[in-house]
Amino acid sequence: MQLLSTSAASVCPLAMTGSNYTLTASICSNKEERGKCCRYINALVAISVARYTNATSNLGVSSDTSQICLDKVADILQFHGVTRNATVFCGFGTKIPVNYECQGRRTVTQMLQSPQFSSVTKNCQVPLSVESKCRKCLNAGILYLRNLVGTANNMTFSTCRDATFAALASQVDNGSAIDIARCFFGVKGLIIPPGPSPSQLSPEVSPSPPAADSPSQFSLSTPVKDNHRPYRLTLVPVVGIVVTVVAVLMLLILIVLIWKKSKQLDDSDATDKISSKSFIQPPERFQEGTASIFKKYSYKETKKATNDFSTTIGQGGFGTVYKAEFKDGSVVAVKRMNKVSEQAEDEFCREIELLARPHHRHLVALRGFCIERHERFLMYEYMPNGSLNDQLHVIVGLLNYSSKSMQDPGRTPLSWRTRIQIAIDVANALEYLHFYCDPPLCHRDIKSSNILLDENFVAKVADFGLAHASKDGSICFEPVNTDIKGTPGYMDPEYVITQELTEKSDIYSYGVVLLELITARRAIQDNKNLIEWAEIFITSESRITELVDPNIGDSYDFDQLQTFLAIVRWCTQREGRARPSIKQVLRLLYECADPMHSGFVELMEDEDYDEIEGRGRTSRSRMNKGEGRCLASSSSTSRSYCSRSFLIETSPPQSPL
Repeated sequence: MQLLSTSAASVCPLAMTGSNYTLTASICSNKEERGKCCRYINALVAISVARYTNATSNLGVSSDTSQICLDKVADILQFHGVTRNATVFCGFGTKIPVNYECQGRRTVTQMLQSPQFSSVTKNCQVPLSVESKCRKCLNAGILYLRNLVGTANNMTFSTCRDATFAALASQVDNGSAIDIARCFFGVKGLIIPPGPSPSQLSPEVSPSPPAADSPSQFSLSTPVKDNHRPYRLTLVPVVGIVVTVVAVLMLLILIVLIWKKSKQLDDSDATDKISSKSFIQPPERFQEGTASIFKKYSYKETKKATNDFSTTIGQGGFGTVYKAEFKDGSVVAVKRMNKVSEQAEDEFCREIELLARPHHRHLVALRGFCIERHERFLMYEYMPNGSLNDQLHVIVGLLNYSSKSMQDPGRTPLSWRTRIQIAIDVANALEYLHFYCDPPLCHRDIKSSNILLDENFVAKVADFGLAHASKDGSICFEPVNTDIKGTPGYMDPEYVITQELTEKSDIYSYGVVLLELITARRAIQDNKNLIEWAEIFITSESRITELVDPNIGDSYDFDQLQTFLAIVRWCTQREGRARPSIKQVLRLLYECADPMHSGFVELMEDEDYDEIEGRGRTSRSRMNKGEGRCLASSSSTSRSYCSRSFLIETSPPQSPL
């Protein structure tokens, strides 16, 4: 203690007195709770930065003291039992910095004046101990950060999140700052005594700490003597030499890059041949014939089949989708990449690689591809009824689908029975991806626009550009640190906070889609998150009928509606481990659709699932929006009994949406 206290900590203005390190050290000692450990460390550091921000209005310490503070905070954590391995794993100094400069914003005032921050301030009023209030705060924060940083990298997103917290916490007292931290970082039991008042801190002079009676009172603010030497005269010529060397190197690099670019353009034809060959001949692990069935189309025939790319049927961030009719009579949907960047090329290759493995009637099948010069196309089976998003929200005439129902202003909305079957179809697809695909996959972008409908309104999941494979090939997804990718409104808040992906993120997105099926509202509408908007109706039994899409009138089953909403609540729990597996959801949906269907529901005392053969649909006739389809499984399901009462009993009584 004496050695640490007399080190060069005086130049670090952060005061971490009174922090409850015991709980953090206990959590970090458990290897299975690494993500939780990182959140607690992040919260402790962020609270200390918020105290400093309160006194100085700066979003963290200056760059010249940043490393000193990081070293001293790491020493304090290690002294109190937090292993060095934990701080290394959590990215101490990178993912958990002590300087929260966000997109050029260095002060609280700059953060408060940034667009949409007022929404964060409004929705993050303390206390946030109630889960619903915390959820509103998190949703507002996510929308604000997405608008602020756009597609910036993961580090930028994390730093701006911490800057948002510091700006909020600097406006309130110490107790309220801790309350905000519990919500922002998803930590429980975080008890930090008041410590020194922020008003006692000064950007010029650090306060003198009280005597260190116990480890919990250790402070970074112990003064030491400065021992600076005059290096100014030596530094000037050194800087000049370094700048000159860097300039010469940059010039050489620029020349090399120009030469390589010219050579690349000359060899583009040869590159296309090599690229095509690599797709036709897949890696050894996929050489069972799955990838080789993909047909290679030429650019010329693709252009002709799409009528010179005029048959647009969809638009997305990746590019445009066209309907194509080839000479052999085949009809496909052609996805054209906007531009061939490194990221687009990765997603293009990834989608071909992933779709070479799974084969399931509720996954959109890849038919072929086209690679010529700087053009990249993927050909999928054509889905005449477009996407679920189009059926629920499309503005007539916006898209040029061939389906009559998509162009008819008086088109019939999806029936209640068809919506149930679509929910079952999507759950079947997720069950296959999570449990039976080799290796299991997290889709990571489940949303209504990625759920396509064929001529009989059979639902199929599409777009695997963001899919993530299980780390070791097992059906138990270990949390994996990944870049935050997805669609606002459907993204799992826990994934956004922890940056750790599991299959439970797909479960959250599925819950949003399920609520979208019921309400026919968008995931984000009128600047309000769908889950947040529906809360007032779901928590009031007398108002749940107001959630139902008015286009279907009273043609729905009230008991089924209650079960659907219970599933939505369960799927959108704040913590992933509190959410069900897709197998549990699927059993509830089958019972909800047909309670007397004993062939698919059988009493079991454990969670040991056996796959059984599903019954095919007994009718493929094109009745009113799929009314003729049987509600039986189209793939596999689980032989166990699980009623809506079981769902309600096993869900936390005050669980958030």
